[in-house]
Amino acid sequence: MPIIEASRHHPVLSRRHVFALLGAAGIAARVGPAKAAPAVEKSVKLAPGLYELVVSTTTNLVHVASAGARGANNAKIIGLDPRTLETRSTIELGADGAFGLAVNDTTGTLFGTETRGGKLVAIDLRSGAVKARIAEGEGAHPRQVVVDEARNRAFVSIFGFRDKPSAIWVVDTATNTVSASITEGLEGGITGLAYDPAGDRLFATALEPNQVVEVSLSRRAAVRRFASGGEGAVNVAVDAAGGRLFVTNQKSGQLAVLNAASGQPIKVLETGAGALGVTLSADGALAYVTNRGAGTVSVVDARTLAVMANLETGTHPNTVALDKRSGLAYVSNKARMAPRGQPQPAAEDPNGDTVSLIRV
Repeated sequence: MPIIEASRHHPVLSRRHVFALLGAAGIAARVGPAKAAPAVEKSVKLAPGLYELVVSTTTNLVHVASAGARGANNAKIIGLDPRTLETRSTIELGADGAFGLAVNDTTGTLFGTETRGGKLVAIDLRSGAVKARIAEGEGAHPRQVVVDEARNRAFVSIFGFRDKPSAIWVVDTATNTVSASITEGLEGGITGLAYDPAGDRLFATALEPNQVVEVSLSRRAAVRRFASGGEGAVNVAVDAAGGRLFVTNQKSGQLAVLNAASGQPIKVLETGAGALGVTLSADGALAYVTNRGAGTVSVVDARTLAVMANLETGTHPNTVALDKRSGLAYVSNKARMAPRGQPQPAAEDPNGDTVSLIRV
């Protein structure tokens, strides 16, 4: 439910008292309307199997990945109006479902991790056509993709399992080829990625040992590992200006704020069961955390490191994407799933497979 701040009424002061107070404080005051608390403005139900979403200035749409029902081979990427959440476009992917998404608006390209097929798909947003499917070897398990627009690169986390090592692909998005596959020092199941342009480095989460890994792109190797501040490190965001890392720990349901230089914890916040995605606002003032198990999105004041609100958005909140122009936030909410081998979906879930709009 939306959280609404109650207004407070104060007795009227005389002009003399007002000026006396201002003079004593040594400041100038401005009177304006109270800022509304964060609230879920609307939600819409879409296609089954929703995963990540992004906002594109190329299309002026919110693009959300729908993997489709298990075995249905009807994966797609749906474009939504950023104000009304009405469907404006559909890119059909068939059996090749995308899960993670990132966008390069300089080139008008949408990237998606095709986890089942072990590839990264590149899509021309203006035409909706698939430009390339990019891979390195066979049997990879790509999870997340992040984009470096300035250098025309993409980075893909490869979660190691069975006999496959964890890795990070460095993709030349001008030629749509893997220019490097980094494996050195990446043991432990690499999940989330964040790029720090100033240091030309990546920070990655290692799920199994509960660690954050710093990766040097010039050396093409991990150069440092430190504790994630909780259990089940799954995603990370970089506050470059503040020299901080925001890490979600899924097993312990926490957001850990770490010093990027030392790796030491600054503060650990309890956000909710299954803390999963973390996204920072463009000005670094807010952090959004999706709590998959709790069905909430935590809005965190990134300056005071306090939780401002826990908003109920849907069954399993997955990812938050921000429109840097309007400041609006969008959340993809997955539906309850039936056990493997049983038909999907598990049951009618009105709060699953939805996208929610949050206004702050």
